[in-house]
Amino acid sequence: MFSIIEQLYRQENGLQALDFLYDSFLELVKEWQAQGKMRKDIDSKMIMMIFAAIINIDTHKEEIGLEYFPQLLVQMTELIMKGLTDCSE
Repeated sequence: MFSIIEQLYRQENGLQALDFLYDSFLELVKEWQAQGKMRKDIDSKMIMMIFAAIINIDTHKEEIGLEYFPQLLVQMTELIMKGLTDCSE
């Protein structure tokens, strides 16, 4: 579903709009890292790729199993966010 939305968004707004979104979120991640809200030992671009992986897992829900998918996505996202925001270095 995300890939369809992304494709439509690109067609309507162009790649520059997606680059702007990426750049905006990347700056937000860097800000959170500077404020100590997000781990600094993980590169900000890697954090963005982790977020992209969460979004893209939707394309594998049949492989995972539809009966597990919604709850798996919630659990996985919660675990990732807890891991990214545990700033006890």
